[in-house]
Amino acid sequence: MQTTILQMFKRKERDEETQNREEEETQPEEVAAGPSEATTGDASPTAYPSIWKEEQYEQFQQKNEWMYAHNGRLGCTPCHDVKDLGVMASRGVNIAIQWADGKIIPAGQSRDVQLSSLRKKIREHKNSAAHNEAVKILQTANKDILLNMNASSQESVFESTAKVFMTAYYVAKNNKPFTDFESLIDLQQANSADLGRVLHSKTVCVDIIEHVSSQMKKELLKKIIETKSKITVLADESTLIVFLKASVDGDMEPIAFPLDLVELDSMSAAHIKEQIMGCLLKNGFTVELLREILIGFCSDGASVMLGVKSGVGKLLQDDFPGIILWHCLNHRLELAVDQALDVTGGTKDFQAFMGSLYSLYSQSPKNMRQLSECAHNLDIALRRIGKVFSVRWVASSWRAVSAVWQSYPALAQHFREASEDDTRDSRERAKFKGLLSKLYSINFLKSLALMADVLTELKNLSEILQNRKTTLPKAHDIMTTYVKRIESFNRYPGQHAVDASQAEEVMEFKGEELRVGRSPIIDSAQFIRAVADNMKERLFTTTANRAQASVAANRKEAYNSLINQMAVLNPDNWDHDNPRFGDNEVRALCDVLHVNQQEAHLGFTEYKATGGRNIPNKMKKLLKAVDTLSPSNADCERGFSTMNNIITEYRSKLTTKNAANLLFISSVGPPCRQWDPLPYVKTWLGKGRRAAHSTSCMARRYTEEESYFSPLWKMLTC
Repeated sequence: MQTTILQMFKRKERDEETQNREEEETQPEEVAAGPSEATTGDASPTAYPSIWKEEQYEQFQQKNEWMYAHNGRLGCTPCHDVKDLGVMASRGVNIAIQWADGKIIPAGQSRDVQLSSLRKKIREHKNSAAHNEAVKILQTANKDILLNMNASSQESVFESTAKVFMTAYYVAKNNKPFTDFESLIDLQQANSADLGRVLHSKTVCVDIIEHVSSQMKKELLKKIIETKSKITVLADESTLIVFLKASVDGDMEPIAFPLDLVELDSMSAAHIKEQIMGCLLKNGFTVELLREILIGFCSDGASVMLGVKSGVGKLLQDDFPGIILWHCLNHRLELAVDQALDVTGGTKDFQAFMGSLYSLYSQSPKNMRQLSECAHNLDIALRRIGKVFSVRWVASSWRAVSAVWQSYPALAQHFREASEDDTRDSRERAKFKGLLSKLYSINFLKSLALMADVLTELKNLSEILQNRKTTLPKAHDIMTTYVKRIESFNRYPGQHAVDASQAEEVMEFKGEELRVGRSPIIDSAQFIRAVADNMKERLFTTTANRAQASVAANRKEAYNSLINQMAVLNPDNWDHDNPRFGDNEVRALCDVLHVNQQEAHLGFTEYKATGGRNIPNKMKKLLKAVDTLSPSNADCERGFSTMNNIITEYRSKLTTKNAANLLFISSVGPPCRQWDPLPYVKTWLGKGRRAAHSTSCMARRYTEEESYFSPLWKMLTC
């Protein structure tokens, strides 16, 4: 009997949908409108069905507040908002798609028949179980009473669903494949944990992660939009992970977080700019709001990103004239070192030798094993020899040079043994003999020492610039200091150079005999001067890519002006004899960063009155805006490293959306022990999704595992 009633209920809806579908065959096809597009208040004659007069429509809408009209059709707001009834659903109750999508039209030829048809459809839908369940779910969500239900059954629903959410969150936070989710569910159930009967599949894991990620992101962006905190957009042409840097609530220090992962169909500047803008608008920003809060765009120096005439930055600057375009300082540091190598004699020979070492040990496990044995016999901690001056940042080159310096005796012993190894052919023995001769050269040792000293300074500077707490004023001071440190090597040799000079006096280094040889030597004075000059040329400007002399001069002027304006905010720079010191600079800085001039000026006056000991609230907005400007887009590189951990050979192919969700949780989400899943369970159920104890759907099916060892399993589980 019950089955027959359910079949009749479903058939009735199907008949209604079929009838509407037949009537719509003669109607032009269009996209279904939601309640947000429906009429409210004064109705347009084209909004409600044409057979009604305005008074009739208003009368029906007063009696049926859930009803909306659009383009001559009717729809149901609750059914539109809740298309999947989830945990509160009864068996056999489904949302009427025609009502949810706003496609209800009258049936019949005459006006009387059509009026009767509409009245019948409205009455039947109003009394339908599906509509009433949808209304109840929305009322429950709006009243925020889900978490306050005291019934033990509801408590178990939330508890078990929260455990499932925590499991999915663990998968995302620790970059695990989605397939691990089902195994983790099985493990917890084996440990007698109650995780309900559904929400146990990897497909649901994807949905939960998407829900959690979107809710987290929505909360952050809501705060930014409410407080109108200033933002800087960070992007890298090679990955195009869009990061935002902002003081999220207006009080905390600015933090950079991944906003989205953009999928590109073209590498043109116009397309990239369009995708970045689409990403911002999709996440709740408006063009008007961006004109007020967008203050910076930081990227690598690719011409498509920061080209003078048509780069992405220039296109953004056309729409937002006040935006500051910034070339990542870490990328600029690499360019400065590369250019110094090009103009210095002897560097090519050094790079070629280091490249030979990298190829020798990275491509031959046998050679690497023999080198490890030599290092072990000499009690030396062996370091991996990598590439020097490659596409990686300068710290990578420092590690390679440092590894050769530390492993010098082990390399010498391996080259010597390999050059005398009869199991190798004559060509290999000759190769190792040549490498040994190069290694024993005093000129090579002095070049190696010079590179070790200079790269140590550059590595330290690069790591400081990558630090998330480094601001533009701090970066300027640090760069000035390190340029002077590098220049000082011409007068005061570094520690490695001193060791090399001492080794030259006795012609011995770390127990190995040195020879004069004919190896080219790097001109230390020329190299040091070239590095310092190129750092001054490329670092102390807003962008350092190629441009005309006049454009380059304007960039340097803009940089100096910005740094001078920021410098007055530091109490150490104040002229206490001038009571109006810094007023003009603060006003100019407020114009650049879109901060209220009068408020910031009053705050700056109070700030000086306290001697810089207390920061007035009126001053905080300006200081936060300064800190929001990013000197480096190292966060994009970190995001790329995280993506490499997420997208592995152990995963099936990920969609861009799923990869972005995983990246956000992995980067921003709190540790599992600090994360509370209940608020996310609440919004999940509030949207009509199922709880873990739901009985309105099938549970996950388990396939019997067959194994060669299955006959032994009973013995092992006794």
